[in-house]
Amino acid sequence: MCKEIKLMICPLVSSDVPRAIRCIQTALNQRNYTIKYEVHLVINSVDSSFVSQMVKYCENNKIPYVVTKSDGTPSTGKNTVFEYFMTKDFTHLSQLDGDDFFYPTFLQHVERHLKKYPNTDAMATCPCDSIFPRNNGNDIPLTSGNFGCLWGINYVDYRSNMIFGKDPLVDGISNPNYARLVLFSRKVAESYRYDPEVIVGEDLKIHYDFLWGHQNDELSYWFTSASDMWVRDGTSFGIQKRASNTVENGDYVIARRDDMFYKVRDHVLSKMIHDRTGPGEIPIVFAPQLLGYQEKIDFLNEFEKKYSN
Repeated sequence: MCKEIKLMICPLVSSDVPRAIRCIQTALNQRNYTIKYEVHLVINSVDSSFVSQMVKYCENNKIPYVVTKSDGTPSTGKNTVFEYFMTKDFTHLSQLDGDDFFYPTFLQHVERHLKKYPNTDAMATCPCDSIFPRNNGNDIPLTSGNFGCLWGINYVDYRSNMIFGKDPLVDGISNPNYARLVLFSRKVAESYRYDPEVIVGEDLKIHYDFLWGHQNDELSYWFTSASDMWVRDGTSFGIQKRASNTVENGDYVIARRDDMFYKVRDHVLSKMIHDRTGPGEIPIVFAPQLLGYQEKIDFLNEFEKKYSN
């Protein structure tokens, strides 16, 4: 019999009090689940005023929290989440950056996946709902003044992106993240770490570590098509945008940094078979749509406006 699932959701916050509170509140705003879970805040920031405000918020609202040592890099923050998780009695961890936020069906998707595939060690979402400060084509206007780029179905043909064989990275070609990591087992938190020297691309580097571990039967790595798990906030100005220092159409964007790109590439080439670096062998679970398209819009209009700056 599988061990009882007990999930710790850890928003990782470093700046922007309204967005941090939004992330916490959406983590608490879950529905239709039966597994045990708790929300624990990890405060990892070089801004002492922000730290004080978040500590006060957590204490006033009885939310468990920890303040961890920060060097201002996203990798160090994410590693502190792993380290904190290992001190607690939970079977699994969900970590999300504090400027992003959860859909109310996040926990339902996690429960569904773990009960069907209980040996999962890492899971990442392929599609990604996002909000932007301007309309990029067919985006949905929100009452906050931002725009939502939303998936209306949890099914799409991924064959053009799920490359088999050699990853374009091997030939020096940049690709964005194939998927966004949202779930980890204790095995991952015990054995894997993000690289603090990689400020832009730290998620991509650890993706290849997970793929390498998956190929060697050291862990079970999954992609999911569930777009209704979380939302990426493309309106915030986080460390990766600051490190990229790139403006497109009037907005700061995350862009390739050659020094970090080649550090990741050298790391991959040093340990992996070059013709097995593509993500095509990672299994994909095609999830049901638990939050309809209009429900997504209604949710965004409620939460995104309430907590945006």
